[in-house]
Amino acid sequence: MPHPAESATPPRAAARAARPLPQPPARTAPYALVRTTVTPHPAEPEASARVRALLGGLARIAAQEEAVRAGLCDDLFASRPGHSEDFHRRVVLPLRRALHNGRAPRPALLARLGDLPVRVPRLGAWLALRGERAALLAEADDAVPAALAAERSALAEVCRSPGFTRAVALGSTDLLRAVSRAARDEGGRRARKEEPSVLRHALRATAKTSPLSWFTAVGWSGPAPAAGPPALRAVVRENRTLVAALVSALLDEPRRRGALAHRLTSSALPAGDGRARYVRDTTVFAGGRYLVTREEEVEVAAHPALAVLDGLAAQPAPPDTLAARLAPALGRPEADPAVRRFLDQLADNGLLVAVDPVDPQHPQPLRALADWLRRWPEDAALADRIDLLAADTARFAHTPAGERPALLADLADRWRALLADTGRPVPAGAAPLNVLSEDVLAPGRPEAPRPAPASAPAAPGLGPVPGRPDPSGARRPAAADPAGDAPAPAAALSGSDRAALAELTALAELFDLGHLMRRAAVQRFTARYGVGGTCPAPWEFAADTAASWEDAARLAALPADAPSLPPGAAELARLRARFVRLAEAAAAAAGGPEGPPDEVVLPAADVHGLAARLPDRTAARPLGYAWFVQHAAGAPPADAGGGLLCVNHVYAGWGRFTSRFLDGLPPAAARAVAGEIRRGLGEGARAAQIRPVGGFNANLHPLLTDAEIGPDRLRGTIAESDVDLVHDPASDQLRLRLRATGEFLDVLYLGFLAPVMLPQRLAPFLCDHPEGVVDFRRLLPRSTAPAPGGQVVRTPRLRHRHVVLARRRWHLPEGVLAALRADLADDRGDVPAAAAARWRALLGLPEQLFLHPVPQPPAGRAAEDFLAALRAPKPQPLDLGSALHLRCLAGWLARHPRGVVLEEALPAFGGRDRPARAVELVAETHRPARTG
Repeated sequence: MPHPAESATPPRAAARAARPLPQPPARTAPYALVRTTVTPHPAEPEASARVRALLGGLARIAAQEEAVRAGLCDDLFASRPGHSEDFHRRVVLPLRRALHNGRAPRPALLARLGDLPVRVPRLGAWLALRGERAALLAEADDAVPAALAAERSALAEVCRSPGFTRAVALGSTDLLRAVSRAARDEGGRRARKEEPSVLRHALRATAKTSPLSWFTAVGWSGPAPAAGPPALRAVVRENRTLVAALVSALLDEPRRRGALAHRLTSSALPAGDGRARYVRDTTVFAGGRYLVTREEEVEVAAHPALAVLDGLAAQPAPPDTLAARLAPALGRPEADPAVRRFLDQLADNGLLVAVDPVDPQHPQPLRALADWLRRWPEDAALADRIDLLAADTARFAHTPAGERPALLADLADRWRALLADTGRPVPAGAAPLNVLSEDVLAPGRPEAPRPAPASAPAAPGLGPVPGRPDPSGARRPAAADPAGDAPAPAAALSGSDRAALAELTALAELFDLGHLMRRAAVQRFTARYGVGGTCPAPWEFAADTAASWEDAARLAALPADAPSLPPGAAELARLRARFVRLAEAAAAAAGGPEGPPDEVVLPAADVHGLAARLPDRTAARPLGYAWFVQHAAGAPPADAGGGLLCVNHVYAGWGRFTSRFLDGLPPAAARAVAGEIRRGLGEGARAAQIRPVGGFNANLHPLLTDAEIGPDRLRGTIAESDVDLVHDPASDQLRLRLRATGEFLDVLYLGFLAPVMLPQRLAPFLCDHPEGVVDFRRLLPRSTAPAPGGQVVRTPRLRHRHVVLARRRWHLPEGVLAALRADLADDRGDVPAAAAARWRALLGLPEQLFLHPVPQPPAGRAAEDFLAALRAPKPQPLDLGSALHLRCLAGWLARHPRGVVLEEALPAFGGRDRPARAVELVAETHRPARTG
């Protein structure tokens, strides 16, 4: 019988299903970003391979013991007629009680069994397993010391790797000292105490691909890759948080501030009763890697001069120039001092603000700032200090690991002194200063300096200095890798990979919170401005935009027939419920008497046909995703033509997660991304980027579209005040519309910093394309299993064709984790081999895993939830077949007092016969808007 939500097909839906869709509905871009660990994971030593086999044998025996235990308890109960009551009370009952509770019987008890193993064959089999287990444990005891020594030697080799030590030196002096001690492989009490932390960071360098300094190199895979592996290059940039703090300090001086162009803080909105509203923001420097912005709305008397100034300041100009324009417009003499006093009053109140002397996206901001300061002779010494700071920051790229901590400390001290001397000392209690960032690229041929785009002219007064290069188009020099060439290029995506990702775009869309956010935002907008309404100042709707994300999280949990769902959301809810039922049916078919399945495969035909079933409201806008994927060995379907393709994350597309690196990659990369954006947005679309930096270096990226939206027209081709936020009744979507021409804009934010960490007034621009909050967890059937200390929640692997959308997971709550830690502590061997084997068998764990923290309960406020996720421990590779990992396991688990989530490592990172690097590809899919 059909589900009630699907019992009838509306005529419009039937017509849509009959209408041919673009073939394919989504397209996979012909390129991919490649992230590769610089330091390979070492090959497994022979002694370690022997221990791995022994540990595997112990886990196998533990699983067999567990399978025998329940039946053996029943057999012992049934054996009562074959012996005396006394024997049953003194021997059988204690044995049965120990087996039932999962405890090892006392040796004295086993010595009194008599002929019971003959009369109870299952007991004999169990005793044989115990004998085999004892023999393996004895052999492991003999083999572990050699394996530990071999693995420590391999760890020492990693710790001597130039790439690893340079990356570690960027983060922690104490860790670098510990790594240096581990590199010497000296042993000793202190080295053993530091070993878990050193190994954890070595695994981060060899098994994970998050780009940070020399941990991971970033390259490009396109239709025509460069021949041969290119040399690695380090690109170092000043921390833009410190640059922004320095600019604020310099502009405290009136003579400097007065030389800059000024603009109104925002467009004005009538507030009634002769009043007008503006939004203003202030940046709070608190150290760290991004800026904290405080925003407030200000209501003032709607003075006629303000309305005139609003038009005059659309093109920012210095205050003297604005006064000369404003006075005649008000019918006053050009030099009327009252006009200048009016402007000064607006500046004092934060309504008239100076533009930055240096473009926030400038490639060399300190040098450009020094050049700007040299227009005043009294600032020449200050300019020289800033220039030297820029030069020493650039020198970091060439600095060996051992000298890096001293250089970082020196740069931090000089930054503190510079900010203090300019009147903005680092506040007490500020986060530690991050003075720079470092990316490592495998870019092929070096790229020539790229001229500044015509849409981003230099600020007034910022020009070339005779005898020095013009900084506006200069590129920060990159340091060549002294350690050698980049890793060999990874295998590109196959045709079946691309086809499967294109098919999966619709499934990602279905489980993307961004669509619900859009529906919630439309509901809020039309309630406030009416159907087809207009908000002439998009900042006014910023708080509603932020609230719409919280609405979306709440709506995602509602059933399809909930009356509070906004228009259009119920169709999505019904489709999601249908796919949840499909996953449940697939799980039921794959399961059996032994329990829940290890893997659920979605019906390929339903995934393939999903694009045609998505509601018109959902498909009315083009959409893009970035798929973070890794190839893994496995047994894919016959039509896959290769191994498994594992999805690590699904985020927003449109080049967002490639943009940060494009300036350092071959020029063809940026051209390819720009071309894919144009193709994905569709014929006739008007694209514009918004590029706030927020003090976050990873937000620096090139302009890939023909237009840029900025706070004014000085550096952007479109000012925020040139754009209306409107409801388009034809598509039932919120759109940003260019006021002068009536054109709809597709506004793309391609920065890495989460929009919730940027000024809220920008929210309508940052969320014009809100896709990328994709969560497939609703498709995963959950099962529970008893374990010491509580219940373990298990989810299976989820797959479409040969693409793994979710890996197997085991959630160990606090009580179970405490029981595991206690078992490990009670195991008195060199490594807890027996305890690890018992838990592998008990939970059905694979040999290699990633250890994740238990997610914090959501606070319901996006910024707080984002920061909580950043502060949580990072995922930790864990190899239960490694003696050294087992020795460190208790220390690693101690970092997770609230419980842990164990996830299968796919691809596996350890146990290989040769060194290997982890490789991750970032592929993009784009789906055009549905028209007609």
